[in-house]
Amino acid sequence: MEETRRLVGHVLALHAEDMKPTPRRIEQLGGGWVAEEALAIGLWCALSADSLEEGVIRAVNHSGDSDSTGLIAGHFLGLLHGPEAVPARWVDNLELHDVIERIALDISLVPGGYRSDGSEASRAIWERYPGW
Repeated sequence: MEETRRLVGHVLALHAEDMKPTPRRIEQLGGGWVAEEALAIGLWCALSADSLEEGVIRAVNHSGDSDSTGLIAGHFLGLLHGPEAVPARWVDNLELHDVIERIALDISLVPGGYRSDGSEASRAIWERYPGW
């Protein structure tokens, strides 16, 4: 936990100084191959970005575990800006778009709507994900 605190604190200090992540600066945090590095890189890229696209692009353009850091930055930016912030050209030809969208909607529905009480929402979730 101490390493995570140290790296996140470092990223927050860099952000406070208005330092933008570059591939060279990102590599000074590490490659993102371990959780605390990936979290720090994703967080820094998200904090420094004016858009979801900008943040994700920063998070994946380094020589480390860029799919993980891009995922983390994208999650933070999605929380901040909502699904409409995802560029349409990224979504238009997305394989299994309908399935991904349905799962995302269901994930948002479950905490507030699923009660295993026989309601319509609960039955719909059970039918889509039997045995859950």
